[in-house]
Amino acid sequence: MAEQTFHTTRLIFMGEAALCDGFRLIGFETHSDPDLETTQRLLGELVKQRQHAFVVIDQRISRSGASMLQQIRHEGGRIVLAEVPSLNNATEFHSPLDEQLSRLIGGTAMERQHESG
Repeated sequence: MAEQTFHTTRLIFMGEAALCDGFRLIGFETHSDPDLETTQRLLGELVKQRQHAFVVIDQRISRSGASMLQQIRHEGGRIVLAEVPSLNNATEFHSPLDEQLSRLIGGTAMERQHESG
């Protein structure tokens, strides 16, 4: 029988201060309104230390151009990224998956899906 290995997974939220309290209440480590340097440093530490993590980021951070986000997305595996919308602009939320689907099946098909949903 194979020996099981258990890993501790860090739960991290990086984003709007308005969302931090909710994530903190459910056990997440929170980083309120981090700048690009802080985002890069934290994500870099996760990669360097080979830590397992579930990282929730807001759309502003997702669009920040942080090179560590791209690296983590391409590596896959230990670090899972999830994106949440801004509280002030939730109706304008578009995930990277939306953009990929739009390129694959065409923008008009995606627009029809949003209108009927």
